[in-house]
Amino acid sequence: MVGGVIGCGSLAVPAARFVMAPVRSGGAAGHWIKTVKLDALPEGQPKRVALVADHRDAWTMERQVQLGAAWLVREGDAVKAWSVTCPHLGCAIDRSASGPGFNCPCHDSEFAADGKRVTGPSPRDMDALDTKIEDGFVLVDFHRYRQGIAAKDALG
Repeated sequence: MVGGVIGCGSLAVPAARFVMAPVRSGGAAGHWIKTVKLDALPEGQPKRVALVADHRDAWTMERQVQLGAAWLVREGDAVKAWSVTCPHLGCAIDRSASGPGFNCPCHDSEFAADGKRVTGPSPRDMDALDTKIEDGFVLVDFHRYRQGIAAKDALG
């Protein structure tokens, strides 16, 4: 009987790790997504790009899903990126029709060209995303952030 308990116990720990692995790795955490070639970005002009990658959610794997989008602005050999999701209630942020910045058409939040909040109900600036250049392509470290709060709090 003791041998049976020890045998079952020795199988329970690896089985639990196997079953919980997909849940622990999650899909909401950030990961680097390849976007466009650096040469395709005009200097200083915002360009909206889709963030497309494989997505794992617990035990399901979806191939080449649009996870979100980002505004990219090239500054020489570097690129700045901001999420297109408004920090207020999650509407999509567009280019401003009246100037070089951005705006959220849902509730009239305005953002400067550098992503800083200018006016409106958005509780914070546009959510900046890290970027890096590899093999001539811009990679964006994609994250989702909690909406409606002043602090930039990553989900997942």
